[in-house]
Amino acid sequence: MSSPPISRRSMLWVLHPAMALTGVAESITGPLLPALARAFHLSDTHSGFLVFCAFAGMASGALLCRGDYARLLTRGFLAMMLASALFPWISRPVLFPYVFLFGVSVGVPMSAVSLFAGRNYTQHRAATLTVLNFSWSLGALLAPLLAGRLLAVATWQAVYLVLAGAAAILALAAGLLVRDTPEAARITPETTGLRNLRLVTLFAAFFFLEVGMESTFGAWLSTYMLRASGIGIAQAAAAAAIFWSGFLVSRGFSPLLLLRIRPGSLLRVALPAALAGSILLLATQSFLLTAAAILLLGASLAPIFPVALSAFFDRARHTSDSRYILAFSGFGGSLFPWLVGFISSRSGSLRTSLLVGPVVLLFMTLMLPWLRMTQPAPSLVTAPTKAAENLP
Repeated sequence: MSSPPISRRSMLWVLHPAMALTGVAESITGPLLPALARAFHLSDTHSGFLVFCAFAGMASGALLCRGDYARLLTRGFLAMMLASALFPWISRPVLFPYVFLFGVSVGVPMSAVSLFAGRNYTQHRAATLTVLNFSWSLGALLAPLLAGRLLAVATWQAVYLVLAGAAAILALAAGLLVRDTPEAARITPETTGLRNLRLVTLFAAFFFLEVGMESTFGAWLSTYMLRASGIGIAQAAAAAAIFWSGFLVSRGFSPLLLLRIRPGSLLRVALPAALAGSILLLATQSFLLTAAAILLLGASLAPIFPVALSAFFDRARHTSDSRYILAFSGFGGSLFPWLVGFISSRSGSLRTSLLVGPVVLLFMTLMLPWLRMTQPAPSLVTAPTKAAENLP
C-alpha cells in the first residue's frame, strides 16, 4: 500500500526549520571562536584559518548536492548530527580537517534546501526562496544568542551537543515528510555546449561577489564603527545588529513585494540601493547617517541572493547545476572579509579597505544587463509574459 502524497505546502514546515538550523550551524563558529581558541590554544592566525576551514567545507558541501535532494537533506542532517556529537571529543591535531568536515555536513543540507525549492516550487519561486532565506537569516541571528546562553551555563561542547540533537530531529522529519520529484533536462540556447558553461560561469561570478559583500559588511561593520565614530564597544556591536535587522526585515517583506512586482525589478532597485548605502557609509561622518547607511545596506543586500538564484533556476538545464553557484559563493564569503583585513593592515585604514564594497557593488550592477541577456527555459513558464517576469 503506497503512502499518501505529501503536499508542497506541508513540506515547507520542515524546510523552514531546516534552513534555520543551517543558519545557526554556519554562523556558530564566530561566537564560539574565543572559547575554541582557548580550548585548542589557537593564535589569531590559527583562529582565522579555523573559520576559513569551516566556510570552505560548507562551500565544498554544495558540490555534493545532485540527485534526490530530499534524500540528501536527510543524509546531510545525519552527517551534521554525527559531526556535532563527536566535535567535543576531538584533539588539536585533527581540529582543522575536522572543522572542514563539519562545514561539509552543514553545506549539504543548506544547499539541498535551496535546490529542492528551486526544483519543486516553480510557481512564485523567487518569493519561496526569499522566505526560506529569511529563515536562514533568523537562524544566523539566533546563533550568537544560543552560544552566549549556553556558554554562560555550560561549555562550548554543549553547543555542539544541542546542534546534534536538533540535526537528529530534522533528519527524521526530512526522511518522513519531504519528497522530491524527478526533473527532466531542459534544452534552451543557454543550456547547451559552451553557452551552458557561460551561463554557470556568469552566475557563479555574480554570486561569488554578492555573498562576499554580505560577509564583508557583516564581519567588519562593528569594527569600522568602533574606529571611525569613536563610540564604545557596545554601540559598535549594535552596528551589526542594525545591519542584520535591516536584512531580516527586508527578507520578510520581499516575498510580499515579489507577488506584486517582477523579481527583476526588485533586483534592479536593490543593487543600486546597496551601492548608494556603501558610498554613504564611507563618505559620512554623522552617526545618524552612518546608521541609516548600515540599515540601507542590510535591507538592500537581503533580496539579491534569493532573487538572482531564482533567475538561475529559470535558465539552468538541471537545478543541480546551481551547486557550482552555491559552492563558488561560499568561497566568496570567506575570501572578501580576509581581503578587506589584508588591505586594512597594509594601508593602515579600514575605511580605505572597505572601498572594496562600492567597487564590487558597482561591478555587480553593471553585470545585470549580462544576466538579462541569458534565456530562461520555456518549460518552466506557461506564457511569454511569465518568462519575462523572472528576467533580472
